[in-house]
Amino acid sequence: MIKSAHIRFVFVLFLFALSCEKIPLVEADASNLTGEDKQKLLEKEGVRSEQQYRHPSLSEEAYQGALNAVKKTYQLTDIAFTPLKPIANNIGTYLADSTYTGMIYSSVKEIGTYVGSNTSFHTFMTAIHNPRSKIYTDWINRKPYHGTNCRAYYGTVCSGLVSYALGIMPILGSYDFPVFDEMEELDITDTDVFHLADVLWRKGHVAIISDVIRDSEDRVVLLEVSESRPNGCQKYTIERRSIPAMIGNRYKKVLRYKHLEKNTAYTPAPEFVSVLDENPVPFVYNDDICVDKGDRSCYFVGEAVTLNLLSPGDSVQVYKDGFLHASITVETENIRLSDLDSGVYQARIFQGERDSDYTTWMMVDKTVIPSVDEMKVYFGSENSTPVSLFFCSKAGGRNFTVDETICRRFSEEEIANGYISIPPERMKEERPYFTITFATEFGNIATTPIEWK
Repeated sequence: MIKSAHIRFVFVLFLFALSCEKIPLVEADASNLTGEDKQKLLEKEGVRSEQQYRHPSLSEEAYQGALNAVKKTYQLTDIAFTPLKPIANNIGTYLADSTYTGMIYSSVKEIGTYVGSNTSFHTFMTAIHNPRSKIYTDWINRKPYHGTNCRAYYGTVCSGLVSYALGIMPILGSYDFPVFDEMEELDITDTDVFHLADVLWRKGHVAIISDVIRDSEDRVVLLEVSESRPNGCQKYTIERRSIPAMIGNRYKKVLRYKHLEKNTAYTPAPEFVSVLDENPVPFVYNDDICVDKGDRSCYFVGEAVTLNLLSPGDSVQVYKDGFLHASITVETENIRLSDLDSGVYQARIFQGERDSDYTTWMMVDKTVIPSVDEMKVYFGSENSTPVSLFFCSKAGGRNFTVDETICRRFSEEEIANGYISIPPERMKEERPYFTITFATEFGNIATTPIEWK
């Protein structure tokens, strides 16, 4: 029995070693510095971070876009959360009552719930605080979902982090970056070529440079790289002597976004994560009631909404666009609402003379009609703006690059006309579904894949 147990133990170690190969570690000589070490380096004479000054090679507009990329990156690497229940991720489990730093890794492509790009940090954190929210109840690699490379209902992936940081929509796949026409490839033999928001690429993975520290002679002495890996979003540093090996062994290309000046959108969330010079803002969670996707979340009309009652109550009042919509006697701790029209809704609990704070959500109207005969997709909405479309599998995967298939934002003319023409040569039989993303005041919401028929 001891020998058999020993064999099983060795076999488990072997499997663990194989799994570790999928999560490359920082090279041993990379000298991953702590924040304190990095600060000491910056105290040396002539040493500066590009976060603190504009490098002459960047225009003022491009530099502001690069700083926005850093801020958005740090939102994902620095977000700290404490699950109330276990949350499965791709390589294990986030344990209840333990605090973790860095956004969850989950390829949420089927439902589009990428935190940052589509789902707000407010919605994510209030879902974490609701013990019966979908972050705990729904695993998207199980029925009724069809997901792969995912488990958690909310999260992001490596390409999701970089797309969010640079303000790129639709969210690209890692395979898109080298062929994306808004990227240019840099000379990787030049150690000093790097700037804020440059992209590091290898097959199957992409990362972003979130800090560049230079000496008085304008030489790069330290790079900070941020990325999303199966164990979450994180950042690490690489000293000058290790940069050539990093490019030669870990990454194959350095890319630069040509339109950093367009990266103007940045929404601070200091209640949940403060970055760079932002000051933290206190936040009081609603411990009485919350919708199952998290507060200020979006649902399409026709989708059921569940109110999770987290404290006792006699009744629940539901408001639509500021007017009383329904008063419901409390008989269960979860109230399911269906057939809600488009609009902004709020709900609160009444217990005796006490009333709770509101939980808020939005019902989003949408019209999506594929026309195979006309090779068009018609779309529209009364209370949101159509943003983008891409073709995919039933599970949401594209696997064809942006120059091979259909994956792009709508033009202003297409939004005004309410349709997009589909080039036949871009259609792929292996990807007979498509999804459309709509923008709202609470964030973006994407359709689950719709069959092209």
